[in-house]
Amino acid sequence: MLDNQYFWFKRQTDKQFIQKIEQHFSLDRLTSTVLAGRFSSVPLIEDFFSSDLNKLVDPSRLDQIELLKKRLISAIDNQEKITIYGDYDADGITSTSILLKTLQILGARVDYFIPNRFRDGYGPNKFVYQQLIDTGTKLIFAVDNGISGFDAVDLANRNQVDVLIADHHQLPKKLPNAKAIIHPDLSDDYPFKNLSAAGIAFKVSKYLLGTQKARQFFPLVAIGEIADVMPLINENRILIQTGIDLIKSGENKGLQEVIKRADLKLESLTAQDIAFKIAPRLNSLGRMADAGIGVELLTTDDSDKVSEIAKQVEHLNKQRQKEADKIYRIASRQVSPQENNIIIVSGENWHEGIIGIIAGCLSAYFGRPAVVFSVKNGIAKGSARSTGDFDLYKVLDRARDLYISFGGHKQAAGLSLKASDLDRLDKILNADDYHFSVGRLAIDAVIKAGDLSIDSFKQLSKLAPFGEGNPEPIFDLDDVELVNLRILGSDKKHFKLKVNGFSGDILFFNRPDLIGKLQLGERLSIVGTLSLNEWKHRQSLQIIGKDIRSENRIPDRNSFSRIYHYYCAKNVLYSPNDFFQKVFLELGFVRIVNGVVFVVPEAKHAELSQSYTYRKRAENGY
Repeated sequence: MLDNQYFWFKRQTDKQFIQKIEQHFSLDRLTSTVLAGRFSSVPLIEDFFSSDLNKLVDPSRLDQIELLKKRLISAIDNQEKITIYGDYDADGITSTSILLKTLQILGARVDYFIPNRFRDGYGPNKFVYQQLIDTGTKLIFAVDNGISGFDAVDLANRNQVDVLIADHHQLPKKLPNAKAIIHPDLSDDYPFKNLSAAGIAFKVSKYLLGTQKARQFFPLVAIGEIADVMPLINENRILIQTGIDLIKSGENKGLQEVIKRADLKLESLTAQDIAFKIAPRLNSLGRMADAGIGVELLTTDDSDKVSEIAKQVEHLNKQRQKEADKIYRIASRQVSPQENNIIIVSGENWHEGIIGIIAGCLSAYFGRPAVVFSVKNGIAKGSARSTGDFDLYKVLDRARDLYISFGGHKQAAGLSLKASDLDRLDKILNADDYHFSVGRLAIDAVIKAGDLSIDSFKQLSKLAPFGEGNPEPIFDLDDVELVNLRILGSDKKHFKLKVNGFSGDILFFNRPDLIGKLQLGERLSIVGTLSLNEWKHRQSLQIIGKDIRSENRIPDRNSFSRIYHYYCAKNVLYSPNDFFQKVFLELGFVRIVNGVVFVVPEAKHAELSQSYTYRKRAENGY
């Protein structure tokens, strides 16, 4: 028996507005309901659907872009060496590639530098700047970094080398003394503030080359924008949709090869494919090795070289997945599920390129902020991820005196300190009693199995591309009976459910905790998104589950007794939304050790009503 892991809430809709959308846009009821819950007027929906490139904001409205152009043209005319200084993630790789190709078209003497995460760190590095200057660079163009590089820019200025910056990260209190800075937040006349570095690089390219010549960079913009989790609204929606369409038409050899090796179907490529398959592959370069080859992959026309680099990308991505799985298994055993504190885990020589992924996974699974450290030579380098709306940066800032380095924002941070200070850090961060809110799922519509069809899925697909700011529609398949259940995968982490009234499959991925928690005949409500499964030229609708809960009434005492004895006899995995486990944990009847449930023989007698979870279900029915 399961409780929902997240808090479900339904978007508010108005029946008359739904009917108005149906008539105006010739859409079905389900798609119109989704739109009614997300928009307040027909004109806003019309803007949402528009993919007119003429609606893109003119780059001339970016402050200092003319100054940047003049300095670049001067460098090109005088054949000064220009070095583009990028970043090692997918947005940094794509934005560097856009600017490199742009300046090559203009005849510039141009090179690029992508920092190594482990050797150079993020952002402007004074030692690297000096090396670039010593080897003849006369103009440094920093993209996807630089806005906080005050000292590095000053060093360049002292060497009579100008620095141009195109960045989108949070503005510091003190701006660097660069020759020109392109940043949406510094441009009062530029209305859209949510461009990624690739989006800004495209704007610069369009300003320098014109629309027609810059058109080739739309696919790279789409990758960078999606990889950096920019909201898929306004300008970004147009940029990304156009980019995906051009990728499908065969633009960019490097992307084509990555897509082929990722076993994706080009003709049906989606923003989700980019987010979960393409972006991680590009990011794996910076996490596992050196991201510089990513720029070569995206800018070369040499087919042999493209094939060779794409093969490396695939290898590094598999290596990243393997390393992440290994570290996560070790790290998760250090977590006490029944506690309600900030998770702090560490390990000797854990891969520094992976710890951010591990922190995010731990935070998502346990519903608490997580800080993961890799310890080498007495120094602990950490990556932190928050949950919900908890301001983790503010709490981490309490221990600033302990840090060798520290930076970040509300949801994520990076830090380093002496390994001997980790216990002190734990005491400082967990000095308070926290109550972390569970994640929230916005339900676009509560549906019955008969409401779903392949036609309704195709109508919903008109709302794509989906991503940040425009999430896939989420539906609550309400009160259905479980008629079949299969465990999938050699590692037994995935599940396929069948319910009455819905002919398709319901899939839950990476949920080993569901083993033994569901019973045939049980009534369930399932929250998830729709997708289309294609097999041997046949299509079927399926649901990708995000959460699940039992709709059965509260179990009797015999059920609790049966489950208790089952725990005594079996090594049962901990599940954060197992109703019985939550009740027994709250009563002190069980404890969790290394992710496994163990009965506490010495536990004192307690009534079920002393459990908050039990009382909640008894009073509310869920």
